[in-house]
Amino acid sequence: MTTRSLGKKSVFTRRWRWNKRASLRRFYDAWLHMFYRLAIRHTVIGLENVPKSGPAIVMINHIAWPDPFVVLAALGRPVTPMAKVELFEDWKLRWLVGPYGAIPVHRGNVDTQALRSATEVLNAGGLVLISPEGTRSQTGGLIHGQEGMAYLAVRTGVPILPVAIVGSTRLNSELKRLRRARITIAVGQPFALDPGAAKLDRETLRRLTDQAMRQLAAILPEEMRGVYR
Repeated sequence: MTTRSLGKKSVFTRRWRWNKRASLRRFYDAWLHMFYRLAIRHTVIGLENVPKSGPAIVMINHIAWPDPFVVLAALGRPVTPMAKVELFEDWKLRWLVGPYGAIPVHRGNVDTQALRSATEVLNAGGLVLISPEGTRSQTGGLIHGQEGMAYLAVRTGVPILPVAIVGSTRLNSELKRLRRARITIAVGQPFALDPGAAKLDRETLRRLTDQAMRQLAAILPEEMRGVYR
């Protein structure tokens, strides 16, 4: 998510609102845990870095469709994901993202509704999941992050928790072979973004975004660091 967009502009039939009650989150998390055991050799490294309480922005890399799902139930705390509104428009997925309590992001303009929703979760001491790249990387390596995560982190004053995902691109092919895919999640140490005395303009946000992305790159294998190698 960015202060202007989340990559390309969204196409949607109506403004989708956040279902903050998240009525089925516990049920879906239980299902995800079961999916982990049956379909994935799921390894989490650095789980001790997840704050036991208090707010944080969970920053992930995005290389395949399962990425948010393999993180949501893996951190030991409820996580509210931010999701592009196209997922709410898809009848095959809206039954999942809506009741889970995902925050819809309407890309292409300043989505103040999404910013307010994410801020509400953070102010209440929760975790918000963001893919700062704004779209799936086609190369498997990091692409340039968008500035929205840095804007949200600075405005709320909450730390960022870098979470690196490795192996999710193999999930589909391994399932077709009736084999469990090996997926590793590496959790780095939380860090804060400090603009100092600089004005919070686009240039400052760009600098802070790159700073955050380098923290994520540091816990990824070198071949997955992409433009932040």
